[in-house]
Amino acid sequence: MSNFYCIWVRTGFEKQFIEKVQAVFDSFPEEENGKLHCVGKQIRLKSGKEYIDPLFPGYVFWETDNISRIQDIKDEEGFIDFLPHDNGMKPLSAKDTDLVTSFLKYGSVIPVVNVQFDVNDRVVIVDGLFKGMEGFISDVNRSNKRINFAVTLMDGKRILSLSYQEIQKK
Repeated sequence: MSNFYCIWVRTGFEKQFIEKVQAVFDSFPEEENGKLHCVGKQIRLKSGKEYIDPLFPGYVFWETDNISRIQDIKDEEGFIDFLPHDNGMKPLSAKDTDLVTSFLKYGSVIPVVNVQFDVNDRVVIVDGLFKGMEGFISDVNRSNKRINFAVTLMDGKRILSLSYQEIQKK
């Protein structure tokens, strides 16, 4: 399994950053430069309109075992830093890598998911890529059918905003 690195980029420029840097990587086919990922989430408004937003805004994940092209990443417009900040660039922990790969095995976009929650705001996702994942809801917007859901990534809590089609209390 390859290592994953987290690249902090200007929010809103994740897709452009990936397109430009991946093109540079791909221009050296003899090198194994890896693949860049930005996990998106499908959002459905109550009007029925759908669009895709980054699941982790400002984060691009680099799957590679060869970091020789690190300067190409640093030179690209929108690059801010590698995360975590401490002691230079290092791969994600095994736990964080498992989380990222669990998202990526369903593709680059997470679809609208069905969720259940109980009176204690403990959430169990019952459908889609998060199936079986548990956590705590930090906010519910019933009119827009959205929740904020806390997960742990890089030893800190990250809030994911998820859409849902059906909510049931246990």
